[in-house]
Amino acid sequence: MSYNSKLEDRIDHFFIDNELLEKKKQMGGVGWLINGNMCFGIFEDLLVVRFEESIARSLVSKKGVSLFEQEQDDLNGFISLEPIIYNNNKAFRKFLTHSFDYTSTLPAKEHDDTRNLDLDL
Repeated sequence: MSYNSKLEDRIDHFFIDNELLEKKKQMGGVGWLINGNMCFGIFEDLLVVRFEESIARSLVSKKGVSLFEQEQDDLNGFISLEPIIYNNNKAFRKFLTHSFDYTSTLPAKEHDDTRNLDLDL
């Protein structure tokens, strides 16, 4: 199943000059990372954002907000927003900004990145 490309364009436009974000296609959608940490992304027609876990749990009582639960164990603090939420420009900006600010405070993740290896074969 594909993801919402119009939502992708809105996010790209909102963060057009931000060099901290790295965009990656993954898990059947697209995600934006800061220092290897998932910040927000799109899965199907949902906007997925990262918050402090306690805040994320408090937000799920709102209409159009739910915990984002996938098979990965490291998705604590992720919530999914339905179009009723992210189609409101004020809410869209607020959720993305908070997610960006929070994820920016997390320590960088170390990955086994073989792209930068100098291999003489």
